[in-house]
Parts: sequence; C-alpha cells; structure tokens
Amino acid sequence: MKHLSRTLTLLLAFTFSLSAIALSLRSEQRPDGTTALLLTNEASPERTPKLNQDPAVRSALVDFFGYQTGSYTNDNTMIVQQVLEALDSEMATFVDGVPPGRKMITAMDDGNNGLERGALLLDDKGQLLAVGLVNGHCTVKSREEALTCNDAPETVLTIFQPEGAKKADADSLIPWSKQLPPMMALWAESDDPERRAAAQKIAHVEYIVTQPKQGAWTAAQLPSDFPKAMLALLPQRAHLIGAGAHGVFTTPGMEGTPIDGDWDKIAGRPQHEYEVILRTFTEYADVIDFYQQHAKDAEVSGNERKALVEGHIDGGTYKVEITNRTDAGTVITFSAWRQEV
Repeated sequence: MKHLSRTLTLLLAFTFSLSAIALSLRSEQRPDGTTALLLTNEASPERTPKLNQDPAVRSALVDFFGYQTGSYTNDNTMIVQQVLEALDSEMATFVDGVPPGRKMITAMDDGNNGLERGALLLDDKGQLLAVGLVNGHCTVKSREEALTCNDAPETVLTIFQPEGAKKADADSLIPWSKQLPPMMALWAESDDPERRAAAQKIAHVEYIVTQPKQGAWTAAQLPSDFPKAMLALLPQRAHLIGAGAHGVFTTPGMEGTPIDGDWDKIAGRPQHEYEVILRTFTEYADVIDFYQQHAKDAEVSGNERKALVEGHIDGGTYKVEITNRTDAGTVITFSAWRQEV
C-alpha cells in the first residue's frame, strides 16, 4: 500500500505539473507571414484533439525547422515530421521552472506511451524559442537492417534552438524531459529492479542549431535535363522524397528504383519521362490553391483527399497528383513529358 500511495502521488504530481494552468491555444499570422502560437485563458471553440493536428502548430514548426532532415525518432527524416509524430496527443502545459513571460506546451506519442515526446517553449509574443524532443537517436545502418534506437536508459533530450540563442534560454526543457509520462513513471517505480533499471532515463542533453532555410529541395537534386519551364510548378517549401527520369529514380535512397508506368499504359499514353515526389506541411487546400495560381490553363479536379492537376507548358505535358495525408502532410507527385500527350 505504501508503494501504491507513492506511485499515485507521483502520477498526481505529473498531472498537476502539466496542467496546473488550463490554457487554450490560438494562432496569429505575423506581418512576415510566420505563425505565432498564443496561449490564453479563453475556452477554445474547437479544441484540436491532438497537438500535431493543429495547422498553426505545423506551420510554426516548419517556420522553425524548415525541411532539414536528421535521425532522432526515425532515420534521416524531416525533423519537423519527427517532432510532429512526438506531439501525437492532447496538448498539455508544463510550468515547473518555466521563466515568467514564457509558456511551454507539450504532447507525447501516445502510441508508445510517451517514450518519444516533444515540448515547445514560447515567449510572451508566441514566438517559438526552442523545441525539446525526447528521442532514441534512431537510425538505419543499412538497407538490410531494421531501425535501431538507443535503449530507454540511454534516451537523449535534443534541444533545438535558432542561431544565436543561448543554451540557458532553454533550461526549462530539462526538467520537463525528466518528468516521465504516467505509464513509464510506473515502470520507473516498479518493485522489480530489472524493470526499474530498464526504465527511461535522460542520459544525454544535446543542443542543435536549426537551419530553416536549408533542407527544402533544390533544382540541383532533379535530373539534369528536367524541363526548366516546369520548375515553377514545384512548390519550394517542400522536402524531396525522390526524383527520376527515363524510367528510373536518380536520387539517393531511391537510386535505380524503376518508375511505375502502369497508369500511363492504362491511359494509352507513353510512360512519363520525369517524376518528382515532394512532401510538404503546407495545408492541402493551400497546395491546390498554389496550382490554381501557377498552372493557369490546367484542369484541376478532386476532393478533400486527393486532387489532380493536368496541363501543358512550353510544348510539354504534366500531371500532378496531390494527396492529403492529413497529419503527415501533403504529398505531391509530379509527372512530366517533354511533348504533348
């Protein structure tokens, strides 16, 4: 009974430290086009079930990270995607050690009981000052091996900050990272010594300077003979998943993989000569709006899940499939022919 009371006290303390202040999240667009995240005491009219489902949170994180890649909760993946996956629960607030005028909002990956979790540190104007990510430095060493991550006692707290920030500005993320979510707190308080020893511990704190202007695709990554007139039809704020020409992908990770031409055969046309696959966290509706503005004479059709853009430019033909992956962003598959088909 004594141990049960201790565990209950620990869980209540955890809940209190996260939710001592009931705040709702709203956003504002700054004059420079970036997003401010503001916490208020006002009731939220449409509470977002999970923090990573809030478009404003996704927008603010893209402003903060850009489309850089890294290996934290996954291997060589967009950092913003890894952080969003760690914010896959309802929003909470953390107050212990947070300086006056600053706010911290947090969430965790419910799918693994918070083994991976994230926190956003904001100033009084809603500016994102730092992001904390509890992670296992997950990597894939080779194509033949599965994803491997640090064991729980060797967990890392990665603190992301903009260039010029002082490490001390993000000190409050350290006590947050050590406050284990309820299920893992139970394991850490277990009567079984082996289970306690295997419980998550923050073994290392690292500081990473963000480079939001890096990581988006560049024309140099595309096939050398990709039609220059079609470059304007590829949104800049996006990560390049793969690109190829003349039947095979040429980008690292997909190099040599055949480009599927089955749908071209079904449509009775030659296989497309170029393919570019992008992922963006720009909202699905905004991506469609991009093509409505930039592909003036194209045909645009679709629904809330998938859209198709087809048109001609500079004597060539293009087809764009836009897929709404909701929390995982929007995927753009661009196919092109040098001639009209």
